[in-house]
Amino acid sequence: MYSELSDDDKEMYLDVLREAPMLPFSNFVSRGDIPDRIDIARPRSYFDREVYRLVRQTSRDRSSRLIPILGSAGTGKTHTYHSFKDMERENRKKLEQSSEDQEIEVTQIEPADWTIIYVPSPPASIRVLLHVYTCIIEDVGPEILDIVSKRLVFEKWGGKKAGIFQKPKIDEVIQKGIREFPGVFADCVKALVTYQLDKNKKPLAERWLLGEDLDPEELSELGINSVVEEDDVCLAMIKIITENLDRVLILYFDELESPYRMHGEVAERKFLEILKRLYNEVKGLVIIIAVLKEIWPRILEIADQPLRSRMEPEQELKPFSLNDLKIFYSRSMETFWDDNNLNPPLYPLFPLNENLIEMIFEKTKGNPRNSIKLCRRFIDKVVLEEMSVEELMKIGVDIVANAKPPQQDEEEIIDFSKPREVIKKTIEEILAEEEYVIDVNPSSVAGAALKSVIKIGEEKKKKFNTQMEFKFMLGKRSQTLAALVEAEGKKWGLEIPSIKTFDRSAGVAGYYAAKRLKDAIDEKAIDKAILIVPKGSSGAKFDMIINNNSEIHKVELDNESGEQLIASALKYPTEQGWEIAKIIFPDIGDYVPPPVEESTEDQYNQ
Repeated sequence: MYSELSDDDKEMYLDVLREAPMLPFSNFVSRGDIPDRIDIARPRSYFDREVYRLVRQTSRDRSSRLIPILGSAGTGKTHTYHSFKDMERENRKKLEQSSEDQEIEVTQIEPADWTIIYVPSPPASIRVLLHVYTCIIEDVGPEILDIVSKRLVFEKWGGKKAGIFQKPKIDEVIQKGIREFPGVFADCVKALVTYQLDKNKKPLAERWLLGEDLDPEELSELGINSVVEEDDVCLAMIKIITENLDRVLILYFDELESPYRMHGEVAERKFLEILKRLYNEVKGLVIIIAVLKEIWPRILEIADQPLRSRMEPEQELKPFSLNDLKIFYSRSMETFWDDNNLNPPLYPLFPLNENLIEMIFEKTKGNPRNSIKLCRRFIDKVVLEEMSVEELMKIGVDIVANAKPPQQDEEEIIDFSKPREVIKKTIEEILAEEEYVIDVNPSSVAGAALKSVIKIGEEKKKKFNTQMEFKFMLGKRSQTLAALVEAEGKKWGLEIPSIKTFDRSAGVAGYYAAKRLKDAIDEKAIDKAILIVPKGSSGAKFDMIINNNSEIHKVELDNESGEQLIASALKYPTEQGWEIAKIIFPDIGDYVPPPVEESTEDQYNQ
């Protein structure tokens, strides 16, 4: 019981909360790149079983499956990925153990290895397959290329040495490989064989296999004409990997609504086409698409009939029950105390209490993100000494005592009177906060930059046309830029390097992005260009191409300004968005910040 805590114990635990570098529930929004430490499996247990079933079937027949998972904002769609990643590690341990004692628990998947790959905030249609391929390589590790190439070169294509002094003939091995994988696969075969059998060219082949751009001279040295960035070549590499890997790959596409939100219906249709290609042409995949429940009807309307008919039935994530929330809170606090080398308090809900937890549950209707957010805010109030533990306890008791019984068919209304109105106001403000996480990636930045240009151009009554994913020919090769803007008799190309974050220099990727723009200008596909790169991007080749090509305008962003650009693109463009538009429309004048809105807190205090 709460009353069993001594004053000294209370003060000790509160001191730890005040001094801790990170409070409990700091990460109330789940992110694909940060593992979640606490998992409550009950709300999605049925979904887990369904995915296990699909993995078993795919392991047996190698046919791919696709299953949608639905949920409102904050119901745990991204967290579901982390729970499967944890189960993947447990599964691998049990498989290793089973190879020794041949025993597998009844609740565990049949002896089938599997890996789940997180595909964050899908970009628009531009370079989606490269995005998927890169996610596979990064998650499994570059060793996946070694595993696949050894199996093909040495076990299938005769790459083993015939004797002590005999080496396999690379050309003969390549020809055997091309007989198995002809046509568009040919360059993939050459790269895999070279990677295994030619020590001198192995680094070059590895760069090609990892999706890096190579100079024409380097491609010529490998005897290769294409790059992995091309959709057909990238899909060919994905096929080769999945067909020669002894495991099922689960592709977890999070926030399927992102292409629509960032680029509109056309981009969403193109993305669904890419999904269909993966589903129809690649073996050994289980594709999970996580979608906002409210968006799902529109996705179904846009998807074609063959794709709809072959999907597995959609599964919906359930909210927390009151017991789930109490368990989650207790486990999270226990982990926090353990991290700070303390035994947990005798009262596991300290510094909150059972009545407050129940109130939070009622207000959030079990939405995990909102529930966690409110728990964190009330702990903040204790830590910042805005409220004492005793006041929180008294308020919790009063709330239960004064709550009006719900009428039939009516939602329960709790009678909040001072000081309870403070609690109510805090809850309403917290729940009104933004409900999604902005992922600053090349595609989202390109989309936001283009939206800023469109919004400002329309407001200034400019005549212009825009196009996402602009293709042009460089010799016999097709090249793609992020976007094209035609305005005032000029064609502007917009490009962003293929990078993971805007908090580090673009490095080599910055040079190749600039080179694509220069090539487009040289081929007269565009007249001028805008290159958006991370702040501080530099390098000898990068600087040379920027300094010697005045038609290329460089715009620098960091992760924070990228977030602001994306968040504000449809409302009121940021200063960076304005400057991008001003490059194209020089006469639009200087940037004027939006009027500052009076905060809810200021209104309340008046």
